[in-house]
Amino acid sequence: MKIPLVAALLCASLHCQAATFNGNDFALALAEAKSPDQKKTLLDEARKSPHYFRYLKIDEIEEVAEEGRTGIRIKAIEPASLLRVVFTVTLSNSIAVLHSDPESKVGDAIAVTGKPAGFESDRNAILLDSPIVRQKDRLSPKAGKELLSETNPAATIYSYTEGPRPINVEARDKDLLESRDRILSEGGPMAWFEFLETEIAKRKRERAAKAAPQDKAP
Repeated sequence: MKIPLVAALLCASLHCQAATFNGNDFALALAEAKSPDQKKTLLDEARKSPHYFRYLKIDEIEEVAEEGRTGIRIKAIEPASLLRVVFTVTLSNSIAVLHSDPESKVGDAIAVTGKPAGFESDRNAILLDSPIVRQKDRLSPKAGKELLSETNPAATIYSYTEGPRPINVEARDKDLLESRDRILSEGGPMAWFEFLETEIAKRKRERAAKAAPQDKAP
């Protein structure tokens, strides 16, 4: 049986072990996808296997009731891509991990396994099915370990292709993405494009100026 090309590439790039994929690298690949079709292809392949997400920073956490079962709904931020990861925990062992001392709260990090079930582009959110909380985690990896953006500050972590020209945001400029929702809400896609283009061009000039040899005074 032939392995689909996309699946083979994912397995190679996501450090596939057994049947579980690296969720952080999947999120980064999803954020870097150049078109909705590419996002759909990545997601279609990802639905087939559980993915292991580390360093998920809890942004929202609340107790809920779904189909007569008590659960905990979590919205978290994945650090490689700055995408949200949204899921509801219902398994007793996972709930116990969240409630263990010190109890997990907004700002804390957890590691979770789950199957990507969808992607909501309006809030940049990966939806997870069958989530399992593996452990409480640290907020970021050790330098040079698992995330491309940790080893290469020039790595692309976000691409915007809806404007007149494609715009790529590098890892060292990821703080620009914190303004995305506000600018899109207030000014729309063109305002977001112009903000990124202007800020990135300014930072490139500043870096070039710092890197240029300084004239020595006589």
